[in-house]
Amino acid sequence: MVARSFTKELAELPADGKPLRVVVGWDAQNTEAIEFAAWLGRSLPVKVKVLSAVEGTWKKPLSGKKYKRWFRDRAQEFELQAKRVLKAHIPRDQWAKDFAELAERTDVAGSLYSCAADFSANMIVLGSRVKTQKSRFRPSSTADELMHSSPVPLGLAPRGVKLSRKGITRITYALIESSKSAQPRDEGRFSGLPYAATLACVLGVPLRIIAFSPQEQTDDLSLAAEWNESTLGLLDRARDQAYGVASAMGPTCADNFDVHAFVSSGKGWKRSIDSVKWKKGDLLCMGSQPSDQLKRVFVGSREGEFIRFAPVPVIIHPRGVK
Repeated sequence: MVARSFTKELAELPADGKPLRVVVGWDAQNTEAIEFAAWLGRSLPVKVKVLSAVEGTWKKPLSGKKYKRWFRDRAQEFELQAKRVLKAHIPRDQWAKDFAELAERTDVAGSLYSCAADFSANMIVLGSRVKTQKSRFRPSSTADELMHSSPVPLGLAPRGVKLSRKGITRITYALIESSKSAQPRDEGRFSGLPYAATLACVLGVPLRIIAFSPQEQTDDLSLAAEWNESTLGLLDRARDQAYGVASAMGPTCADNFDVHAFVSSGKGWKRSIDSVKWKKGDLLCMGSQPSDQLKRVFVGSREGEFIRFAPVPVIIHPRGVK
């Protein structure tokens, strides 16, 4: 296993020896996001900060002084609550110095952005809605907004996900394809792949590159055959790029780099995903679609539908303008 440090130039991760700085958007009704951050901490040096939001329940607006006192009391209560849940899941040396922050519920996404900026965060982590099927992800309104605008990698934890005590044991990079067209997407550069490949090298774990398709198959057999051939070519280019990342990290990483690529299709995203074998140590990485915003996460409609069926934690990497 190579040393557990990051190469910032390759994947925009912390410099050598520095921890991954994680902001957790926490809903007190579930702990999946906290558990995701704790799981990262089993494999990587991390510093975790928790942010939650509060909404007033009074019938009449409070005066300035009364409101400040009310908010201060809620912040103190939240700090105690956050301390209890962090203590249950994360070692004390992985907490940020100011480990808890309370925000107003009027703009939770904006508060997460500000918190991430002030904390110099490398990642924002969120959980699923409470009323969600086990091992599935259903975004809250805040998660949905960040899936279209987060300035840093976005981690998403499925509901009730079971995570390995050994931490991350395998990385899967997802290419989201459709068989409606004979020509899959090919941008030459694969958004999020350098991040996934670097992480696999750092941890010394295998990398899988999977082209997922909902098999919206046409009756035209020649078109289907052309799509399959094009997809396999796409996977070859993705694998070559992953090897390029490993080589750039040094001969030790390149010699031990383990990468496999294949296609997984099924009738609908659920069957396509469920046809793949998943383990408790799996982390799923994805890239963003091009957008008109510089360096932001942007999840398209296909990717958004795909993520709902992800049975393991997901990291979505931002992407700049094409």
